[in-house]
Formats: sequence, C-alpha cells, structure tokens
Amino acid sequence: MKHTQRVSESEGLEENVNLSMFSGASNLSVHDSTFTNVAGDYNIITKNNYNYNYNWKPINIVEIRNWLKAPDPSTNFVSACDKKTSGTGEWIFSQQEYIQWCQGPAGLLWIQGKVGSGKTILSSTIIENLKANPAVKCYYYYFDNRDNLKTKTNARGLLQSLLLQMATRTEGGAHPALHELYTTHKQGSMEPTTKELSSMLVAVAKDLSPAFLILDAMDECSEANDVFKHLALLKDKLCIAVTSRYNAESSYGVSWSIHLDQAGRDFHRDVSSYLKDKLSHRQLKPDLFTEIVNSLTKGAQGQFRWVDCQVTVLQRCATPKAIRDALKKLPKTLEETYTVAIERLKTIQLLMWLAYAFKPLSIAAVTEILAVDLDAQEFDPDARTYDILDSTLITVNGEKVVQLAHNSVKEFLTQIQGQNYLRKLVEINEHLAHSTICQTCLIYLLQFDSEKIYNFWWDYPLAEYAAEYWPLHMERLQTELPESEHAKNLALALVKDSSAMQFVNWIRIHAPDQEDSYEAYKPSLHPSKISTPLLQSLTEYLLVGNMADVNAKGGRYGNALQAGAIQGNKDIVQLLLAHKADVNAQGGEYGNALQAASSKGDKSIVQLLLEHRADVNVQGGKYGNALQAAACDGSKGTVQILLENNADVNAQGGQYGSALQAAASQGDKDIVQLLLEHKADVNAQGGVYGNALQAAAIKGNKDTAQLLLEHRADVNAQGGVYGNALQAAAIKGNKDIVQLLLEMNADVTVQGGRYWSALHAAAYQGGKDIVQLLLEHKADVNLQGKYGSALQVATYRRNTDIVRLLLENKADVNLQGERCVYALQAAACDGMKDIVQILLEHGADVNAQGGTHGNALQVAALEGNLHIVQVLLEHKADVNAQGGEYGSALQAASRTGRMDIVQLLLEHKADVNAQGERMGLLLEHKADVNMPGGCYGNALQAAALQRKKDIVQLLLEHRADVNMQGGYYGTALQAASFQGTEDIVQLLLKHKADINLQGGEFRNALQAAAYGRNKHKKKKKKKKKKQKIVQLLLEHKTLQYH
Repeated sequence: MKHTQRVSESEGLEENVNLSMFSGASNLSVHDSTFTNVAGDYNIITKNNYNYNYNWKPINIVEIRNWLKAPDPSTNFVSACDKKTSGTGEWIFSQQEYIQWCQGPAGLLWIQGKVGSGKTILSSTIIENLKANPAVKCYYYYFDNRDNLKTKTNARGLLQSLLLQMATRTEGGAHPALHELYTTHKQGSMEPTTKELSSMLVAVAKDLSPAFLILDAMDECSEANDVFKHLALLKDKLCIAVTSRYNAESSYGVSWSIHLDQAGRDFHRDVSSYLKDKLSHRQLKPDLFTEIVNSLTKGAQGQFRWVDCQVTVLQRCATPKAIRDALKKLPKTLEETYTVAIERLKTIQLLMWLAYAFKPLSIAAVTEILAVDLDAQEFDPDARTYDILDSTLITVNGEKVVQLAHNSVKEFLTQIQGQNYLRKLVEINEHLAHSTICQTCLIYLLQFDSEKIYNFWWDYPLAEYAAEYWPLHMERLQTELPESEHAKNLALALVKDSSAMQFVNWIRIHAPDQEDSYEAYKPSLHPSKISTPLLQSLTEYLLVGNMADVNAKGGRYGNALQAGAIQGNKDIVQLLLAHKADVNAQGGEYGNALQAASSKGDKSIVQLLLEHRADVNVQGGKYGNALQAAACDGSKGTVQILLENNADVNAQGGQYGSALQAAASQGDKDIVQLLLEHKADVNAQGGVYGNALQAAAIKGNKDTAQLLLEHRADVNAQGGVYGNALQAAAIKGNKDIVQLLLEMNADVTVQGGRYWSALHAAAYQGGKDIVQLLLEHKADVNLQGKYGSALQVATYRRNTDIVRLLLENKADVNLQGERCVYALQAAACDGMKDIVQILLEHGADVNAQGGTHGNALQVAALEGNLHIVQVLLEHKADVNAQGGEYGSALQAASRTGRMDIVQLLLEHKADVNAQGERMGLLLEHKADVNMPGGCYGNALQAAALQRKKDIVQLLLEHRADVNMQGGYYGTALQAASFQGTEDIVQLLLKHKADINLQGGEFRNALQAAAYGRNKHKKKKKKKKKKQKIVQLLLEHKTLQYH
C-alpha cells in the first residue's frame, strides 16, 4: 500500500489548514473528565510506534458488546465489497488530496457526489486499502437510513460502534478507560450517556495514533451536526474521511475535499470493469460490449447506481438485438427506473416490509411473509414463494438477507405520496406499512395453536420477528385510522385469553419479561406481559372491558403493576392503580412495585405509589426493600423520598443486607452521608460484603470509607465474601484504602474470607506495594491458608517481584501448601524458570515429595518444560525419585511424548521404565520391559492401548511378558480387544497371549471386545471391527458364556 504510511516528521507539527468547526473544540477534551483517574493504568506510546502496549483489562467481550449495543457496520462493508469488482475506485489513490490526507497531519477529507454515484463502494475501496497495511489502524462506520430502528442514523450509534472497534479486542480484553466506564455503570447494567461515550472515545483514540476513520453516507445521518461536534474532539488523533451527497451540510472546516463529478475519476473504466464482471457469462462480441459500456456511461451521468439497475434489465435480454433495443429505451433517471420497476412488481407487501421492518429479513422469512393473506387473515404454507431474485428494487446478499437494493429506493418509496401518477400504481406510506406488517405478524402468530411448539416452531422462520416486533409496529399506528382497528382486533385475539395456546406460544417464542423465553409457560396475567408503553391502549381496553384480572399473578415481575413500574411507564401504573391494582401485591423479581420503581430511581412513580399507600417497609424481592433498591441505584432523590415516608433505614435483607451497604458498594458518598444522618447502623452485618466498610473497600472509594470510619465503623468486623475490609481492599488493589485501614488499626493477621488473609489476597492480586505495606505492619509471611502460603500464591500467579519480596522477608521456601504442593512444584508446573531459579537460590528442596505429581522434576517433565527440567537436574534433582501419578519423571515425560526431555533424563542416568511410543529409545538403554507401574500396569499394555503395533512388536521381541497382569485393563490383550485393533490382537495371540486370563476392568479379553463393540454401536465401521475381534477370540477357544 503506497499512501497510508504517515510521515515521521508529523509528530508535533501544527495544523496549517482552516478547520473552523474543529478549532476551539479542545475545551471538551478528556483531560478534565472522570477518565483522568485511569491515565496511569496504561502506557502512552509515541505516534510512530505501532505496538499498542497499554494494559488491556481482561473482560468478557460478549458482555461489552451486549452493553454497548453497537450497530454493526461490517454488514454494510461486506455488502459493498461483494458488489464491487477488482480495481473499482482505485483512481482515488492517485488524487493529490487523498495522498496528502494519508500522509497527515490529522484532518478531514470530504468526498462528495450525487445520489448513487458509488460513494459507498468508494468508501469500501479505501477501507480495504487501509486495512491491507498491518501497521495502520483503520476504523469505519456506515450511516444507513434503511435501518428502521434508527441506530445507524444517529450520533449515538456511531459512538457505540467506534468504541467497540477501538477499545476492545476480539480475543478478549478492553481498554482500561472502557473497562472503568463499564465497571462504574454497575458492570454494564446501566447505559452510558452519549456525553460519556464521546469522552470515552477521546480517551481511547489518543492511544491509537496513527489511525484512520472512514464515515460513509453522512447525508443519511439525522444528527450530522452532533456527529461533527464529536469528531471535532478527535481532530488531533485521527485522519477522518467522510462521504456524502452534495446537498449534505458542509459548513464545517475541512482539510481536503474531493467532488466526484470534478475529480480525476475514471468513471468509464469503473463502468467497463463492472460490466465485464456482470456480463462475463454472455460472451458478448467486443463491439456490442463497447456499445453497452458507452451507452451506460453516457446515460449514467456519474450515477453508478443507475448503471447497476440497467444491468439487471440487460441480463434478461436473450439476444444481441434485445440488448440493443433495451439500450435505446433506457430510463433517463433513477426515479424513472424505479417507476418502471414498480410497474413490474407483483407484490407491494414485500416493499412495505423491506422499507419499514425493524431488522433485516432472511429469504426464509420473506417466503413466509408472502404466504400471509391479509384479506382472508390466514397463513397458507402452500403459498410460500421460494424464488426471491435480485431486481432493480430488491437485492439478496451473500448471507441470504433480502433488502432494498439501495438507500435511494427507500427515499423513492417514501416520496410516492407526493406524486399523483405514482399513487395510481401503488400506495405506500409509513402508517399503512406498519399496519400491514403488524397484521402479518399477528396472523402468523395466531396459527400457533398447538401445544407442541418445540416440535415445529423452528420450521417457521418469521416466528421470532413476529413475536418480538409486532408491538413496535403497533406503536407506530395512528389509532383513528381503520387499518389500526384491524391490527387492534388481531392483537386482542392473541392476548385476550392467557390460557389459549396462541398466547402461550407467543410468550414462549419471545417473552418480554422472561429470562428464558422458551421455558415452559404457566398461564398468568397477560397485562404483566403487555403493559408497556407500546400497548397502553390494549391494556386499557382489556381492563375497561373486564377482560383481564388486574391483580392476577405470574411472570418474572409477578403482576402488571410491577411490570409497569420496572419499565418506568407512569401512565400504565396510573391506569392500573385507577383499576384497583393492589399497590402492595407481593411476588416477582422485585417483590413489589415500589421496590421495582425504586431500583430504577423513578421518583415520579415512587411518589405515585406512595400516594396510593404503598408500604415503604415491605420486605422481599431482589433488594429486600425499596430503600436498599434506591440506594443501590444511586438515586439520592428517591432515597430522600423514601426516608421522608418513614422507610426503616436499618431494615435487613436483600443482596446487600442493608441500604447503607448498598450505597457503600456503589461508592456513593452522598447517599451514605444521608443514611448515616438518619441513624443507619454503620456496623450492621449481612449481605454479600458483610458490612458497609467492606463494601466501600471493595469499591475503592476512600472518601466513603473515611466517612464510615468517622462514624465508628469496626475496622476489623468479620463477614462477607472477603472476610474483612482489609482483605477486600487488598484483593482489589486499593492501596489508599489499605493504608487508611492500617492507620485505623486494622488487624493484619486476621484470617478468613475467600483468600484467607490480606497478605494472600495482595499476593494473588499482584500488588507489590500492598504486600510491602502489609509486611511492614507485621503480616505473618508464612501464614497457611487454603491456597497454601503467600509465597505459593505469588508463585502460582507468576509474580517474580512478589516472590522475591516475600523471600527477602523470610518466607519459608519449603512450606507445604494445598494438596501437599510446594512453591517449587508450582513454579515448575507453570514453566517459570526465573522463579524456579529464585526459589532454588533461597534453599528450596529440589527433591521434596508431595502432591499429585510427586516432585518438581516430575511436574516439569509432565508439563514439557525442558528448561525447568535442566535447571532442576543442575541442582541435583533425583532423576529416579519415585512417587506421584506417573511414578517417575521419565514415565511422565514418556507419557506426554517429549523426546527431548526423555533424552535429557536418560543422559542423567534415569532408570528406564516408560510407557508409550518412546519405548525404542528406552530399550536401547536396557530398560526392564516387564517392570510394573503406572495406571496401565506395564509398557506392553500401554502400547496396546495406544494402538502402537510397532512398539508392541518391539516389546515382544525384547521378551516382554505377554501375559503380565496389572493396570486398568489387566492385560495387553484386554486393552487391544477393547480398542478394536485387530492386528495387535493377532500379534499378541501369535505370541501366546492367554485369552482366559481374568482381571482388569472387563474381567477378560472377550468381554472387553464386546463392551467396546456396544460402546460404538452407532459407528458401523467400529462395530464391524469389534465383531471381527470377538470372532477371532472365539476361534482361539475363548471362554464361553453360560
């Protein structure tokens, strides 16, 4: 790639171009934001260093994706790449503006062109070119007005997508700033604000230079002004390229600009390349092909989309004459092209779906849509249409997704109402489309009247969409129009009887309030399923008509009132209360409606429920009571309202035990202060963290911890997951809290909790400074816990610095830990040569016995750590020490097949007694081939089990005892019979193996063969092999069954 390498001199250069929008925007920079507290967590590198080495935080990438809910621009990128042919758009690489943009300094390149001029294809060409250079970071986004959920047309969707691209790794891990934001938003249970997303993007982008950002179709963004405000914050970090139409807002300062109609664009070459690819199967004569290229290039007037549409028509022409006739009748504009296409289209229903559906539709789903008869209100499987082909208006991508062929198609459809001549052909408007889709979904769902949904619903590919989105389409309807009445009647038919199988199956397919949508559904109040903002009119209709019991119980939220409260719908809550809903009804995830509303910090609903005499102190649910729920949410206003209404500040129960612990766990000093002013018990025990101080220590909020201590919190109080506050602070690496607790006389030797002691926790966490601090306060360096000593923990965690520190403070290097393991064994297992060397230098017993694998040498041999084996042998490890699962180091190395380690051990005079495929090497060293030991008894049995005929032959030639007994399978013959290796069975029998010997797992060889055959009865080949072995054994006069 020629043009993506940034010039090294660019660092420190001042921009000499006029960026009117970008200038003066630095006052919004991240330096004054909440993210400065993580600046020390990663290494900022120079702009010309392409190794991004800041310390990414381990985190489940799926959790981050689910939290950010970012739109996926890769679908647009892949679709564009699939459409373009080789060489398309590469003319831009020779444009001076593009070259300057690539070389920097950071700035904005604006590429503009008319509708359908190929801007999206050009964007994809640029992205491909940039991504081809591994030294360059390239990020991209496509605005797309075909997205009816609007996530690809607003600024928030852009920020979410860029954060996911820039601040996460596919293999797992997140930028520390994003990790911090995720943590502060209750581990992803709360959404970040758009301002937070923007600040986070700046924090992340500053570590990515040099980097490029490509934004396609800015004219399809409904919040272009907001987007440019966010981009202004990145003016010094990224090279940004934007494509748009000419009529897009372009008053912002740009560094470089390319107009597709004026640039040195070889449109003729792009058209020729495209047509050559699309018409390659026609074997056209050169003169006819040239005529097609010239006609389409001239007629297109720079609109590549127009060319694409005409190709669809030309591909249907069977003869050269038909092609020439078509060329003479080409429509003059895109609008005229679409009008002709609509005249030919058989079903307008599909266009409505593609224009207004809330998610892309598969071919399979489209076949279902076309089989729904709206007039007869029925679904007819025999009406399914399987021939869904690309056309001028509709396209099918490589993933078998059907969509409008171009965003200009949707614009054309939405403008039909203003064109009288088009309205005579077809009527499409948003209301009619949503009504049509809603009715189609409901008719589709009403067919599911069978109880055995698990047996057939996968065969109905529209089921998931219909179940999830019919309420969203219904929300878009204007209630006074007749089409709305049709949809409402169908909706009532679905929901009015909660015991009907259609309703039950709807909930099973997509239950709005079920963790598991497909769990068996117990009929319960259906308003709790549908009382959302989307279905308020239905809810009212059901209640007014006495068609639903407002206080019926069931579902995740227990009742309709709690469901409405948790969704924050005050109108629904008011409606239900007006129809005498029980304000104190118990059940569901949050116990009652008041706790549900409090958990969301919804002051208006909390106040409304209290006005209807909700019991402020009722117990139950996730948080135990409403006050704890509000404290956990961090809503000081809600906490204040509840306290003013006589909430019990010391009520026990729930996840955090008390409201004070809940507030402390969130690091919310203001709410902690408020609760203490209302005489909250600072030492109340209970909850996951045991007490409020431990909760604050975990959060790492020093001010909150200080406040609790000033109110006489017991610094040594026991309980909770970490045992005490000191251990909690140590495991979280909160040095300031550890220092504070020690100053308040925290007992450094107290035992208990998940990590047993604060020192163990610090050693595990890797905080050397905290370990040092604890040791200075007389922590017992040799205290034994369930993970052994702190030294063993540090060794297990591979922390060389802490290992040295502990040894310098007189840690016992030969102390046995969990399962009798020594620190040296742990280091040998993990391949930590440096730590092994340190431990040996401090007097570690190289031959200490204990644990599953006996000694350090056997562990290292088993794990294949050659360098560790070498170090141990140099320190006089006993090469023939017996013990452990594999008996000796040599057997362990042989078991794992490490020839290099086997050779090394033999050079150090190991007593040869190994199993498996390394026997030839061992026999050369005069091993006792019949020596018993290990789980397979002897080498012959092990070789037979591993199906190594050559080794079996070798052992027998060296006088291995063919009938030697022991081990799991008793004899070598039984092992070979079980495995079904006929040639080895024959070999053993030839050497007079006794088929009647008793012992082992299967008692004798015949039973082993029979069991092996039955075990693999579904595999025909193995079954035949086992039958042959049974027959072979019987022919040698085996035991007879009685």
